[in-house]
Amino acid sequence: MASDPAARAVARTVAAEMHSNFGGLRGGWPVNLRHAFVGAVAPPDIETELDRLETIWANARAKTGADGPWLCGEYSLADAVFAPMASRLATYKFNTRPVTKAYVAAHLADPAFQKWRADGLANDPVMAKFDLDLPTENWPN
Repeated sequence: MASDPAARAVARTVAAEMHSNFGGLRGGWPVNLRHAFVGAVAPPDIETELDRLETIWANARAKTGADGPWLCGEYSLADAVFAPMASRLATYKFNTRPVTKAYVAAHLADPAFQKWRADGLANDPVMAKFDLDLPTENWPN
């Protein structure tokens, strides 16, 4: 991707969209890397944001011809800014399309993501405000 101006433009565009959108997902479904919630149900506005997220991810891959796990070819800033969103999809067990499931799985398997999660678990206290009143299970990693 580094030498492909079109792929760089797509990466910048999707990163900017992540930065400026998804208020429902970011505000109502916080990042929680300790466990997954069983039975979380997204309200209609969040479902709309999930659909938009999946559209963005599929479109970025299609426009750049990405044949690996990442949005625009090689791992890029676009993937870094969507890592917390990928973690939300795993934490809240949202039912997503196959391309999105594969993208989330790529994040969960990525050594840098795993280190980010491990560092967070080692340094952050348990924060009750990030827990829902739902049953939990082990985080999917």
